[in-house]
Amino acid sequence: MDPETPIDTPAPPPLGRFVEVDGRRLWVDSREGPGPCVVFLPGSGDVGLDLWRAYDRIARSRAGVIYDRGGTGWSSSVALPRTAAAVAEELEGLLRVLRVEGSVVLVGHSLGGAYAQRFAQSYPGRVAGMVLLDPVHGAWNEAMPDQLRIEVNASSTVVVTDEHRAAARRWRDAVTADLPPEIRHHVRERHRSDALRTGPREGANFTEILDELGTGPFAAPTIVLQAGAIDPLQAQFRSVDDLRLQLDALRHMYATALPEGSILRELSTATHSDIALRFPDGIVDALDALAGGRGGR
Repeated sequence: MDPETPIDTPAPPPLGRFVEVDGRRLWVDSREGPGPCVVFLPGSGDVGLDLWRAYDRIARSRAGVIYDRGGTGWSSSVALPRTAAAVAEELEGLLRVLRVEGSVVLVGHSLGGAYAQRFAQSYPGRVAGMVLLDPVHGAWNEAMPDQLRIEVNASSTVVVTDEHRAAARRWRDAVTADLPPEIRHHVRERHRSDALRTGPREGANFTEILDELGTGPFAAPTIVLQAGAIDPLQAQFRSVDDLRLQLDALRHMYATALPEGSILRELSTATHSDIALRFPDGIVDALDALAGGRGGR
């Protein structure tokens, strides 16, 4: 299938709503409660509802937001890839429309973690802290061995086959099994419609995003949750030995990037792809630790 084939978006889920931000329609679900508001940013190829389990836990006792950024999920189409600065500006616009005032806490997974960092850099007074789940960081290529460094436009050379799509569907069915039925159906249908196209499109400017972020420390108090297990979806494209090297390089990169008082925790059974979907307890614990200034390496 041509990666530029338009994606037919299934019907939206029976929750949340659409809001207009700078002429673009974004899908969002938000809950009121004590602040600071917790805002979830999924990784490339994921949608807001993928993070439902953690969001629902958090939003029972505090304010929360999940949403689909432009070009993803049920939100309006937009040309991909986008700069991290553009995604950060869109999020600030969304928070204004939702009347979320004051500082927020950002929960970002993978590329969503890069967008969270760019938001913290662009709007430092807006961010009380971050919980980042296996995030992209600007020092990626410096931290990785040669064979794991990302080249310019590398994602355009990745060939996604029908076998990859079938494996991803089996994986998605497994990791969404614990979602409420009415959410599970819509999430699965959305990903089947997408057929692994949006993720590579969002990540096509990976090296440019690294340059945007820079190699300095995270721009706010941060807890990094690192996945400690080999990811079966990544293993379709990388050897297990290379993925072990990547895990080791990430540990060093994250530890170096942590500002004073921040925390690195490893979830030994989590993988890169499922850490945001299957480990809501770890996310909740990290948010509690961030709010209380406690925790440990």
